[in-house]
Amino acid sequence: MFATLLATVALCGAFNVVIDPLGIFGTPRISGLNATKPYLDHHRDLARWQAARRLCPTAGIFGNSRAEIGFDPEHPGFAAHDLVAYNHAIPGTPISIALRQLHWLDDAGCRPKLLIVGVDFFDFLGAPPARVPPPAIPPAPRIDGSVLAETVFSVTGLRDSLNTIAIQHASHPASLSPRGFNPLLNYIPEVAQSGHYALFRQRALENLKNWTRKAPRIHPDDGSQSVEYAGLNAFLHDAATMGTTVHVVIYPYHAQIRLMMERAGLGRLFAEWKASVLAAAEHTRTGNVAIKVWDFSGVSAETTEPIPAPGDRQTHLTYYWEAGHFKKALGDRILDRILLDRPGFGQLVTDASVDEWLIEDRRFVTDLASRPSGLIQEVDSLFPGASHQQSTSISQRRDRNQS
Repeated sequence: MFATLLATVALCGAFNVVIDPLGIFGTPRISGLNATKPYLDHHRDLARWQAARRLCPTAGIFGNSRAEIGFDPEHPGFAAHDLVAYNHAIPGTPISIALRQLHWLDDAGCRPKLLIVGVDFFDFLGAPPARVPPPAIPPAPRIDGSVLAETVFSVTGLRDSLNTIAIQHASHPASLSPRGFNPLLNYIPEVAQSGHYALFRQRALENLKNWTRKAPRIHPDDGSQSVEYAGLNAFLHDAATMGTTVHVVIYPYHAQIRLMMERAGLGRLFAEWKASVLAAAEHTRTGNVAIKVWDFSGVSAETTEPIPAPGDRQTHLTYYWEAGHFKKALGDRILDRILLDRPGFGQLVTDASVDEWLIEDRRFVTDLASRPSGLIQEVDSLFPGASHQQSTSISQRRDRNQS
């Protein structure tokens, strides 16, 4: 009985290593068996690090879920510059995670030549103060005994392996590419079942709830540096020290979010935040190292893509899943602009152009808000009852904070 037990555990462990759901062992991907890896929410740091370490990329994509879903590391623009890219972005994580990932790459001798890092206004909102001195960067995650127990010799590991086999022939699996890109294919049947409108509406209500939980400020009241600004400054400084080119991307929020921000009294603060992101880039730029800031959040044909009507389950948008998360098609437009210098979408923000651009950008949003439309009606419906009081309250708190 004991021998049978040991043999069963050993076979189970070998099976889990061969299938390798997390991709941490580097087992060859076999079509029809384990080539498509499931999107899993555990050991994310380890899974991404092991894949990046083996690839040793010369270009990196960093950020939160917007970058993970939107930026394809296999975009032809990387190859045009003789670069091999990996998408390190992890949903719901601050820029301090990107900083540690950058250091892990450098420590492993995989110093990237080019970085694309997405910055999110809502991560800076509230401005909790940074720790002084900043916390030490932890060592890169490794496969230790506890990891082996959880991924190889456990029911969870076996379940993940069986799920990996099951999704090999699925039409729209929740998966992660070998280079860290999440195409969000599992949302295609979600749209077919519920429609884009339901996704936009649900996310909009969640956003309003999250915004009102935070103080309307981007810097702490005591004049110190916030957690996110400290992380951004450290990331840009260390990248510049490494001689790495950095493209800072302000995400292409759908116009619904821009209008919601205006109604919530955050429009001016958003403009101030953009200027401060540029200031951080200018402050850390050294020598000939390029640090560029790109703003893709402006009002454009892409960011005003019409939201389908309630109950419409036939229309699949070209650029957005919902207002905060853009599709690969729009991410490709962004990478076209940054890597291939194709004009059109987005704005390169510089010291010389920032003031004029912020005025023009804000005017586009206020003009859009002044014209009756289905989008305006939808945004207004998100502020029922005491919404005007809530909006005024937020705006007043913001003004007191600024003064």
